[in-house]
Amino acid sequence: MEKSKFTIDEIHIGDEVLFKDAHPVQHNLFWRVIHKLSRNRLIVEIREMGYAEKYIVYVKDVINLEKNYLAF
Repeated sequence: MEKSKFTIDEIHIGDEVLFKDAHPVQHNLFWRVIHKLSRNRLIVEIREMGYAEKYIVYVKDVINLEKNYLAF
């Protein structure tokens, strides 16, 4: 079994992720996490350059994470 680079606890709603090329989507852009479905799946969305889409990915497929910190 392949080990995940990230855990579900490290990824929060609002963070942005890149994921493996096994999915039929645009991969050179970060996708924003909008919901956690379970301990191993995320719903992500992208809204860039006129392209808007939602997709379900497994946490084990996440290869890069960009945290979205709120400034108060």
